[in-house]
Amino acid sequence: MSYNYIFLFLTSIYFSYGQINYSIPDSLTNLKYREDQFYIGANYVLIKGVNQSIQQNNFSSQIHFGFLRDFPLNKKGNWSIAMGLGPSYTQFQSNIDFKTGLISPSFNSAKYISLNLPFEIRWRSSSSTSFSFWRIYLGSQLQYNFISDNLSSLKNITTLSTINLGYNTWNFSLGYDLSNRLVDSVNNETTQFKLLTIGLIFYLL
Repeated sequence: MSYNYIFLFLTSIYFSYGQINYSIPDSLTNLKYREDQFYIGANYVLIKGVNQSIQQNNFSSQIHFGFLRDFPLNKKGNWSIAMGLGPSYTQFQSNIDFKTGLISPSFNSAKYISLNLPFEIRWRSSSSTSFSFWRIYLGSQLQYNFISDNLSSLKNITTLSTINLGYNTWNFSLGYDLSNRLVDSVNNETTQFKLLTIGLIFYLL
């Protein structure tokens, strides 16, 4: 099944939830409550290389979804931390040979699935009875990438920093690698790169 169809299906589920007028706060009490524990997002992927010889080709994208357990830090519930788990699918094209880590005369595709462990420090303007609010979530993410043999120059474990911010349904998402994507070696010192992701993320429950 196409990943685009999967994304559209999950997005429709999100908007269906968004139409429900909940009257019961997401909490056992009115003082502490939990928000934004499921997420789904789509990103445009940019390759940021160490030199100008690295080129990107065609549209590069990423889809991700998962669960984040929200832990309120104060009685009002507008400050919290969150930890979670979820998969992602990433695909991009470049003139890097992802098996050797060297510049290639042709463009090559990298496609892989990752298991992500996100951590966020969260601020929001919500209350236990308000479901439309501003949010700013700063975080980091540990990724285990399931790399095939023809992509063996790519790292299996990567880390990135994230910021998600917005109001109500629409939230802007930005991510940037904290470490290089290629396995360190003398051969690929000039082809090292990081990924910058820009997109939208939607939360529910």
